Amino acid sequence: MTTPVDVIIQEIQELYLSDSIPWIIGYSGGKDSTASLQLVWNAIAKLTIEQRNKDVHVISTDTLVENPVIAVWVQNSLESIRIAAREQNLPIKAHRLVPSLQNRFWVNLIGKGYPAPRNRFRWCTDRLKISASTQFIQELSEANNEAILVLGQRRGESQSRDKVMDHYSGSTRDRLSRNKDPKLSRVWVYLPVETWTSDDVWEYIITEPNPWGVDNQELFNIYRGATPDAECPIVVDSSTPSCGDSRFGCYVCTMVSQDKSMQAMVQNDEQKAWMQPILDFRNNYLAIKDRDVRDFQRMNGRIKLMNQELIHGPYLQEQRAKLLKELLRTQKVVKEAKVSDYGRIELISLEELDEIRRIWVEDKGEIEDLVPKIYQEIFNKPYPGKTLEPVPLEPDDLQLLKEVANELDPEAADRLYRLTRSLLSVQFQSMQSQKRSKHLDRLEEVLTANAFRTEEEALAFALATETMSIEETIGDDIPDAIELEE
Repeated sequence: MTTPVDVIIQEIQELYLSDSIPWIIGYSGGKDSTASLQLVWNAIAKLTIEQRNKDVHVISTDTLVENPVIAVWVQNSLESIRIAAREQNLPIKAHRLVPSLQNRFWVNLIGKGYPAPRNRFRWCTDRLKISASTQFIQELSEANNEAILVLGQRRGESQSRDKVMDHYSGSTRDRLSRNKDPKLSRVWVYLPVETWTSDDVWEYIITEPNPWGVDNQELFNIYRGATPDAECPIVVDSSTPSCGDSRFGCYVCTMVSQDKSMQAMVQNDEQKAWMQPILDFRNNYLAIKDRDVRDFQRMNGRIKLMNQELIHGPYLQEQRAKLLKELLRTQKVVKEAKVSDYGRIELISLEELDEIRRIWVEDKGEIEDLVPKIYQEIFNKPYPGKTLEPVPLEPDDLQLLKEVANELDPEAADRLYRLTRSLLSVQFQSMQSQKRSKHLDRLEEVLTANAFRTEEEALAFALATETMSIEETIGDDIPDAIELEE
């Protein structure tokens, strides 16, 4: 049975006034979270100024690879929330959360070489969504002993979401439920639109004026072009449904075969045709059928068998360079389109490029230093990022190294080149650093990571030592506990 608006408003006021616990509202910019925020906003606005005595934090996690239309909508909405709350003297504070640099999608995919996410290796949700929101919620709840998290979840959206909502049980407070995440054990969950249908949500946000001044009809227009009726929820733990089954999620998502929402936007609105290059990049270069472009060894050099084959690890250097080149080319095309209202769209930031460059050169020993060269090739101007310590080798020196490797071992020339180049890189870094205590450890890591001449040798070794246990491989950068689908 649908709970009437006036009943929810009264309930929110009673909960708000019952204690001093701060509130956190998960805001994705979609219809359900908009309805929840609008209900809370209107409820608090009806209180006296003296009664508005505790903060309500509106958090929105931007993965930095969101559908651009939604990303801009949310950013503009958050700014409107800040302005309207200040003008209306409401204790509502808006926060745009982003993943840490080390957790960002391109840093992991292109920098470290993590393969595109898949069912058995869904590395993206925790890094892009959960970590940022959990940290914010955890810090606020610890500083105040408790916190109340308001989510725009409804029963009947899907069986999977209903199961998630069933976990929010065992409450000791009326209408508040416990959070199942142990890290958020002092965070209570409140679901104001739990009993509403999709039609109830739309009726409310379309007929009731938006209190922070955005046009909810525009949100309805965004939804109108796509097919399934869902939104990307604010993710606070691993039990929250992934954006992969939602209408609006990350455009890089490989948990689904195609991005139906972006495709619909491009097809149904010529003003959104500028997103076609983004869609093309996603469809042409992000795939889970990628075994041939991944190393047969893991990041730490270890090998693992499944069905008498080696489980391949990170993307090879050539594939990572190709992905970066095509991503920058796509960014250039989008920027050149100069689309009004979307000038802030940036597929990959300079900060991320700097981190990718550091990982390639310092962590992986790829002293060719390809990032500035790729940038120069695409944009026809010098790389504007941070400088790195120069490597005392010219491109001609590296080419000579490749030729020598080919003469010595034609069958495994690439592996020999990689081994020699990486050893030189470690030596150069040791010469530049004042701390040489880990020098021998780094050399050992390089030797381990290049222990086999060919995949055939590695496979033969693995088959001959099948007693190798899963425990022996725990600690990989790409977790061995997760079997990668091929």
